[in-house]
Amino acid sequence: MIHGKWHAEGSAAQQDASLNVKDGLYELHTKEGHCYRGKIADLKISDRLGNIERNVTLEDGSIFASPNNDTIDRWLQKSSSVSGFIHRIESNMKWVVTGVFITALFTFGFFKWGVPWTSEKIAHALPHKTNELIALNTLKFFDKYLLGKSKLADARKKQIRSRFVTSLVPLGSNSKTIKYKLHFRNWHGIPNALALPSGDIILTDKFVELCANQDEMDSVILHEIGHVERRHSLTTLIESTFITVSVMLVVGDINFLGDMGVGLGSLLVSTAYSRDHESQADEFAFKKMLAARIDPVSFSNIMNRMTNHVTQLTKERKKKAGEHKIAKSGKNKKNKVDENSYWDYLSSHPVTSKRVLLANQYSECFKKGLTTCQISPTK
Repeated sequence: MIHGKWHAEGSAAQQDASLNVKDGLYELHTKEGHCYRGKIADLKISDRLGNIERNVTLEDGSIFASPNNDTIDRWLQKSSSVSGFIHRIESNMKWVVTGVFITALFTFGFFKWGVPWTSEKIAHALPHKTNELIALNTLKFFDKYLLGKSKLADARKKQIRSRFVTSLVPLGSNSKTIKYKLHFRNWHGIPNALALPSGDIILTDKFVELCANQDEMDSVILHEIGHVERRHSLTTLIESTFITVSVMLVVGDINFLGDMGVGLGSLLVSTAYSRDHESQADEFAFKKMLAARIDPVSFSNIMNRMTNHVTQLTKERKKKAGEHKIAKSGKNKKNKVDENSYWDYLSSHPVTSKRVLLANQYSECFKKGLTTCQISPTK
């Protein structure tokens, strides 16, 4: 017999009661003389959590509560061992630690390998129209918060576009599906090139200025085409969505993530492509360069030059750190975004020696007159 408290459904009032079980049947008596009988199978018994009081819900919705968990467990042993198993795990610190470790390991594996793999599969399964829809307002976002009007001469832009359309776009594997287009913008003296998932590729004035020859420019543009062909922007966006939804499910609220940005434009500025994405785009560019008889060393040359330029700009920026107070005044919203965003973008796209080494290895194949080169991307 178990002693506890009983209260009717929807009532906070309770009274002493006793519960007895025998041969699969139960009988409950309250202090005021109420009697309930029935089958144990018809009772709803809450799971055991340590020594917390258990609730036994009767068929009419009334509840009998008792802290006598051991006796209740003995009732359940004949019909189910799940509750007792859970209790044994919760009562054993080794099992608790093991459970936490396994959960942490699973979570790490999910975000490390599961999310990227799933995101890539989804990105390639979606039609290219999806890329166009996603990128529809991205260029507007850049123009509003980040980029300025290009100061390049119209003749120079026409020359670059002509070369792009006639010589580089045909090298793409999906050139008939993707509508590639070049855009020129000024980015406060920052040399860079970036691609939207739709096939729109942005070249900054400083990037064009730093290119010593057409091969250097072509090498970077082919790298960006590689990002488009492999759908890296869309994959990154899907990964971000996975992570955001996962955080929402865990914490129940994602308001604290609001400042991180939700658009593709924000993602392209605030996050980098993964190393795998960069390696894939590099390899794509180098293979296409060999096919077009362009020396891949051009890529390492321009990347080194861009890195040196950005390094110098960074040093100058540190010397003028006091000027950042202008952005905080709120008088120039566009400058505020510039000062905080594009430097994060640049720092997230390092030019590693491994990438330069890979370019030089492909260059050796070029010098031998090869149009293919069996080299695995350096991890």
